[in-house]
Amino acid sequence: GIMDAPILIIPIVNPMEVQRQAHEVDVAGQYPLLFYEKTLQNADPRQTSTIIDTIEDRLNTPAQFEGFKYTVPVSNVNMGNPESIYKKFGKMTDKLHSQLVLAEKIEAVDADVVARKVLTTHFVRDIAGNLRAFTTQKFRCKGCNKKFRRMPLLGKCPSCKSDLILTVYRGGIEKYLPAATQLVKKYGLSEYYAQRLSIVEEEILTLFEGKKPRQISLTLFS
Repeated sequence: GIMDAPILIIPIVNPMEVQRQAHEVDVAGQYPLLFYEKTLQNADPRQTSTIIDTIEDRLNTPAQFEGFKYTVPVSNVNMGNPESIYKKFGKMTDKLHSQLVLAEKIEAVDADVVARKVLTTHFVRDIAGNLRAFTTQKFRCKGCNKKFRRMPLLGKCPSCKSDLILTVYRGGIEKYLPAATQLVKKYGLSEYYAQRLSIVEEEILTLFEGKKPRQISLTLFS
């Protein structure tokens, strides 16, 4: 997924094999006057990308590996912040709140767009993915850690007779649902997102039998 952490460390990086977003990093020592003039005109960044030297301009040349410059000199590039704000905030809701508060303060950023991107690229995908994972999950033995595609008829692990547990729980499925619903309401996002979240919520209730049983009156049998 988009938010997954890397699990491999590659000692040699080929600029042609990294994600295209990395090619958009500027490596200029200073920004020309024309760049600032274009900002006053609210010009499309894609139409003005040739004004500033970027990694993409250096691909397939020796310059793609060296000579990267920066606009703010520092004594040591390794003296940056050792811990990001994203790591300091423990809860996802705190991270989201901080991100949106910052987006609302920056004039060049549309907070509604930020909320929609968080919803579509993270929350909705996570909820739907976990819901799908629950329906296809395996059972794990608490004793020997052996996994089973289906619950054994014995109800326990055939090998060590220990109890079996789920690998995906309800809490993991709906943990982002309240935050996603709040995003739709607060920023007035499209009705499409509200209906999609409503459908997902109904699927969760149906799957876990969360709907309260209807009380039947004895008079119906008289």
